Amino acid sequence: MIVFFTGLVILLLTDNNIAVVSLNERHGPSFPDLAGLILILASWLASTIVVIKRWNQVINKSGRIVSYSLLIFYFVSLFGIILALSLSVEWLLWICIAVALAINIFFIISAFQLR
Repeated sequence: MIVFFTGLVILLLTDNNIAVVSLNERHGPSFPDLAGLILILASWLASTIVVIKRWNQVINKSGRIVSYSLLIFYFVSLFGIILALSLSVEWLLWICIAVALAINIFFIISAFQLR
């Protein structure tokens, strides 16, 4: 959790640096942004491993149909993020980020709750 929030703070800090990687004409992380994204990605990977290990607990809490439906929407949202970044479609990017974030939070809370 601390790693995620540290990365988020770094990402939210303003900078005027040149983009290290250009995702499209409007998006590209600078070096500090890239450091924040790496911290966020590390915490996301750790939480993903926990969710996968405790998948049966997630299914027990929300039901098989709901869990797998949310998983499908999650992957569609991740694809939408990649598509929106490659086509520079700002509204699609933020909608897909919001949906993926909400589903991700649901899975993490379900996996980390006590039985």
